[in-house]
Amino acid sequence: MGIHITLHSSRNFVLAIFHGPVKPHELESFVDELLLDKYDTEDKVRLAILSEGASASLLRYQTICAAGKRMRQGRLRQHRGKLAIIARSRVGFGLAKMYQMATEKIDPSEVRVLHGDGLESATQWLGISDLSENIHSSF
Repeated sequence: MGIHITLHSSRNFVLAIFHGPVKPHELESFVDELLLDKYDTEDKVRLAILSEGASASLLRYQTICAAGKRMRQGRLRQHRGKLAIIARSRVGFGLAKMYQMATEKIDPSEVRVLHGDGLESATQWLGISDLSENIHSSF
């Protein structure tokens, strides 16, 4: 699978790392997983890292938008959690911005898209700065 998810229950934090080409069924499975009850807690913070080798060449625009719309309708979005997306390539950054637009509901500040060197900014905004070193070593 091109997506690895780690749930840190004690910190109310989810880390998702995208590696290699992501297939449509993998993106759908990823959204299915995130919509499970175990991820449905108030003020959940999420960090998605699109590694340099991550590729969406197998995904269509409609697939990405559909994933964003499903996440927008999910119960976890009602709890006002935050999501930071770090894109380590220019194409990944553009795709992440597209996803951000598809998921925005009321408050556009609940999703931030950062360039590849934005890990420190992302972890500060999410309130998990103490995990930066562990996160960095995982990709």
